[in-house]
Amino acid sequence: MLVAALMTLNAVGCFGYLSKAHIASALAGDLAVAGRSADMDAWLSIQATVVADLDRRIAQIDAAIEKATENGRTASAMKLAEEQRRNRIGLAAERFREGKVLAGLQVEKAAADGERRKVEADLGPVKYLATLLGAGNEEILRWFILVVASLLDPAAVLLLLAATRRR
Repeated sequence: MLVAALMTLNAVGCFGYLSKAHIASALAGDLAVAGRSADMDAWLSIQATVVADLDRRIAQIDAAIEKATENGRTASAMKLAEEQRRNRIGLAAERFREGKVLAGLQVEKAAADGERRKVEADLGPVKYLATLLGAGNEEILRWFILVVASLLDPAAVLLLLAATRRR
């Protein structure tokens, strides 16, 4: 009875230890990836606003020149185009730089999403088993940990008994 009680206590301890290890690993990965992903989302939003504002300002210059041309004032349209050429070139160059920054942020966001998928891949075998058995991932993981924890001690005791009987 004492051996069975000690095996049960040890199995409960193993279950707790394995559960804690799994939760700590999953949480650390999720926190790192989620924090980076949220930061990237914020920067992407800001950068997209900057690029959209530059696009709007360039479109305003183009629209003003087009409007003057439509009204038959080609001379004033040409003068306006000449006056705004420097502004437009500057805005276009700034838009190009900001577009490159936006593209870089999108690449970083994709890398963060890749890290998230890598963290999720650690649970791949559990997900496959859960799908096969028609249960949830966490439920299957709990059962797996329980079975491993319950089988370790009896197997060790049986090996010990077999080793002592052989002699």
